[in-house]
Amino acid sequence: MSWQPGRKTVEQLEAEYNDDEDDEVPDEAILENVPMSPMPGHQQNYLRSPSTHSLRSTTPSPHRRPSYANLHSANIPKNARRPSAPPTTHPHSRTPRSPHRSKSWSDDLNLEAKRLSQALEVYAEKAAQDPAPASNRPMSLTAPKSPLRATFSKRNKSVAEIPTFPPIQTSVVTLDPIPISKEKEAVLTRTRPSWLPPKSKKEEKRHLKEFQQMMARAAEAEKKRAAKDQEAQETREEMQDSIARIWEQHVLPNWDAVVREPRTRELWWRGVTPHNRGQVWSRAIGNELELTAASYSAALSRAHTLESSISTLPVEDRAHHKEAAWFDAITRDVPNVLPEERVFQMGGRLHAQLRDVLKAYAMYRSDVGYVYGTHLIAGLLVLYLPNDPAAAFVVLANMLNRPLPLAFLVHDPVAMARTHELVLSTLRYKFPSLHDHLTSSALGLQPDEYLDPLFRCLFAYNLPSSHVARIWDLYAFEGDRALIRAAVAVLGCLESKLYGSKEEVLNVISWRCEAAWDLGDEEVFVKAVREAGKVDGKGGEN
Repeated sequence: MSWQPGRKTVEQLEAEYNDDEDDEVPDEAILENVPMSPMPGHQQNYLRSPSTHSLRSTTPSPHRRPSYANLHSANIPKNARRPSAPPTTHPHSRTPRSPHRSKSWSDDLNLEAKRLSQALEVYAEKAAQDPAPASNRPMSLTAPKSPLRATFSKRNKSVAEIPTFPPIQTSVVTLDPIPISKEKEAVLTRTRPSWLPPKSKKEEKRHLKEFQQMMARAAEAEKKRAAKDQEAQETREEMQDSIARIWEQHVLPNWDAVVREPRTRELWWRGVTPHNRGQVWSRAIGNELELTAASYSAALSRAHTLESSISTLPVEDRAHHKEAAWFDAITRDVPNVLPEERVFQMGGRLHAQLRDVLKAYAMYRSDVGYVYGTHLIAGLLVLYLPNDPAAAFVVLANMLNRPLPLAFLVHDPVAMARTHELVLSTLRYKFPSLHDHLTSSALGLQPDEYLDPLFRCLFAYNLPSSHVARIWDLYAFEGDRALIRAAVAVLGCLESKLYGSKEEVLNVISWRCEAAWDLGDEEVFVKAVREAGKVDGKGGEN
């Protein structure tokens, strides 16, 4: 046990503390009986809009989730993302009232404190109505910026200016807790922390000059980087314009003769321009089913007639009609398609078109009906064929009639197992370690648990829409094998996240995963898809 001579005991310190008096504190520096708030005991509404609550509409916003009363779980895979469960509120529960006191907070205040409270309240009301800039108001009376406005301001703000001089160093409480004296404050510099000995004027001058040179080089580098980015953006735009002209002036007018040329294949690997995608997909996928706009109108008319007749039935009778479950599921799922685009939500410009296309397809394929995941496929088609829902219906029907999507649509176990085997055999060749881990008996993972979301939604469940469109560019021309390559590429891009336990793998790639995958740059991903199909060292493709 260490002992220090002259060290005071705990009892001595307490006695010394108790003997202290406040005689040195002037009387005018002490305030008694003063409230801490300008409006004690009241709701402080001067930071809020006065009509926020009273004018709130009871009609659901088009940007909110579907009504809980319309939720239906038909055709949703186990663990698939869906609207959150409705809150379990007691039917007789009410919103708690604001607390009310029979005795006012100001009753115990003296006359001086009451006057001060009233003055603070008047000041607060004036500050809330003051149109002056927020920076000129007290911090406690300034409403915070909304995150949306802050993000918008940051996005439109110009590049920050490079500082000419570093700020004068001040005291840091954690490193220099002792207040700075006037003598020390007089010798503080811009390039030396306050807790270190000050620099000489000569050294400070030299370091400031070096700082200015460094900032000048940084500004020049930033200027060059911005110019390089601008040049790259202009190059991409010029390339897109050039590719668009080739599709419009050369490929589409001479489709049958040009589509088989090797250089045309390189063209679709570069990606179809968004403006031409709808037309190119329609031509490339074809119309083996020989559907027309009249077919779409007939199917949609049948859906409307059936929906009208079902709506007149009692609730208990609706449960016996599978079509009622289809229509309810379509109503539930349409607003959740590409939420970032905000065009399929209730009241969006493409909401009705997508809903009609899905209902028409459910009537056309009444043996299948509406299957969860079809809404994501149809949504992307409607997005690229916004003014022609009949054309989107024709492309959707022919697209899902190809062997691989049809197998997952009707749940054909033999065809699905064959697809799983093709993916795993390619994965064993391209990513042997990942293949061994995913197929190990110790992991106990079944292929359908992580491949079903990819193929049933044609990669639209977790991939960004731009990446999905590039996959469909290939699928439209090259058929089902493009989907096999894309699945291997996706697994390869996510390889570093797939070496965990079964639960960890399923949290990354399965129906339960709600997050969008970050697969990197669009062109890098397409390159990975192309590499997934190469089977020998010479670059040959399967």
